[in-house]
Amino acid sequence: MRIIAAVCSAILVMEFVLHGLAMFIGMEAGIDPLTRHFGFRPERWLVLLIGMLDAAAAAALVAGWWHPWAAAAGAAYALAFFGMMLVLRFHRHLGGILPPDFPLFFTLAAVVLVLSLLR
Repeated sequence: MRIIAAVCSAILVMEFVLHGLAMFIGMEAGIDPLTRHFGFRPERWLVLLIGMLDAAAAAALVAGWWHPWAAAAGAAYALAFFGMMLVLRFHRHLGGILPPDFPLFFTLAAVVLVLSLLR
């Protein structure tokens, strides 16, 4: 079970590090999906806040290898973030076919959360 949690966490860490970096440097490829899902272009402070939360979640998931509570915190953020994006996607009718990344990351976060709570 620890191997499953490690693989799921590693994938989420890669996602959050890349997304957090995109938010910090103001990369349009990272901001455009937020604009589509929120319905407005987020201001710079919100983009930086999301980047900081992404970096904190990545750090928590890495620390979760030694401390299950940290993995649970990082996974809870991931679950909330990708859950919100899925809800906004359905609410705003942003296409019939889901992109494979949101459900995948949502599921990975749920697996890490459950496994870290069981440890």
